[in-house]
Amino acid sequence: MHQVIASQAVVLPTDDGGLTVGPATLHVDGPLLTAVEPGVAPGADVLPGLLAPAFVNAHTHLSMSAFRGIGGLAAMRGNVVEDLYYRLESSLTAEEVSAFSRMAIGESLLAGVGTVWDHYYFGRAVADACAASGITAVVAPTLQDLSGPGVRMLDAQLDATLEIAADAGLREAGVVAALGPHATDTVSADLWRRVADVAATHALPLHLHAAQSIEEYDRARERHGTTPIRWLRGEGWLDAAPSALLVHALYADRADLEGLDPARVALGFCPASQIQYCFPAYTRGWRALGQRVVIGTDCGACNDGMNVQQELRMTASGPLFGVVADPAFTDFWRGDAAAAQRVSARRTALLAESEVTPAELLQMVLERPGTLHPGLPVGAIRPGYRANLVLYDLEHPCFWPGSDPLRALALQDVAPAIRRMMLSGAWMSDHGEHQRAVLTSDWLADARSVARAHLARFLD
Repeated sequence: MHQVIASQAVVLPTDDGGLTVGPATLHVDGPLLTAVEPGVAPGADVLPGLLAPAFVNAHTHLSMSAFRGIGGLAAMRGNVVEDLYYRLESSLTAEEVSAFSRMAIGESLLAGVGTVWDHYYFGRAVADACAASGITAVVAPTLQDLSGPGVRMLDAQLDATLEIAADAGLREAGVVAALGPHATDTVSADLWRRVADVAATHALPLHLHAAQSIEEYDRARERHGTTPIRWLRGEGWLDAAPSALLVHALYADRADLEGLDPARVALGFCPASQIQYCFPAYTRGWRALGQRVVIGTDCGACNDGMNVQQELRMTASGPLFGVVADPAFTDFWRGDAAAAQRVSARRTALLAESEVTPAELLQMVLERPGTLHPGLPVGAIRPGYRANLVLYDLEHPCFWPGSDPLRALALQDVAPAIRRMMLSGAWMSDHGEHQRAVLTSDWLADARSVARAHLARFLD
């Protein structure tokens, strides 16, 4: 089916990697954008509002939204992954993962997210849930052999990775595979070698946690005599894949990251999640080194939300929280009035060091993660990319006054302004019916009953 759609306000990529807004006409054939022309062509279906690429959530554990609130604040004080989540995940079933994932997919679609990079157990169940909903996805079945719930299902998860990669129906739906070694402390050198061989043979990206906890950092130094990321680099395993997504990198220093090639490797930042279970990554340093920064929500249990666009505010302004951790502020707090000027100077310095434009923020949830998988180009309005689009109402109060659409799209809560969403070339709803289309979908209704029935045992 050939569609010709246009708008006076389309979010378009620029030659320097930025974004601009202007009139354009888009040609859509099947799931892909096949041509993009400047201006509004005669005969096009002219859409009222801002037409933008759907967001890309670069790191999720969809199913874990079911764990929200379990354990309370006490669970966040230690290693919540090992102390709480492993225990809950050890009894999960594929049916539960499917139902829980669909609930999180519904939340994602309501926020304008068209693609997720998911990393979890029962990978085939996650892939099928994504395909049923229409959301496009890079699914990385979690691989573990040293510790964690994945040890008992290692071979099944490796098989699922290759099944997803080879499934023509999933590929047509925009669901592809990545290799998901969990982390450097839960994956042995032998398994890393297997992963590298599969990555090279099948041209599959890597999606992993790296240097995400003090325990992982200490174990790497004890076992390998070096840091997690330097161990990965030194063994050459990152070089075997066409691309690699390293998530969190909280305990990564300058020397760890200087050797990474940003053309092939991206660093995943999940600000809301990191604030809750550890601390926010040093993205000012990442950006100063020229690294490719992409943003994800992580799991709903850590972040309490699947709206990746709302992570952009913390990415933009989070570094300024460093003002109150500065010694100058401590002096001021203790009554040294003369320190107030040093506090102000520190604020000015941090602002200059961390300044990021709305276009750069948006690219962290659009084309930067959208080009990590060679088989699923998303996140930009370009020929050859998936036609994952969102139409926003520029007259909606959350966009008001609308004088700078890119800033609004980056920093305001724009989900309520979504009028329509297109996934792989197919509109989900008529004008203004997006929320209703998601909430009344059959795939979500089926998931609700299953999820409700199984959730009770986790809440006991």
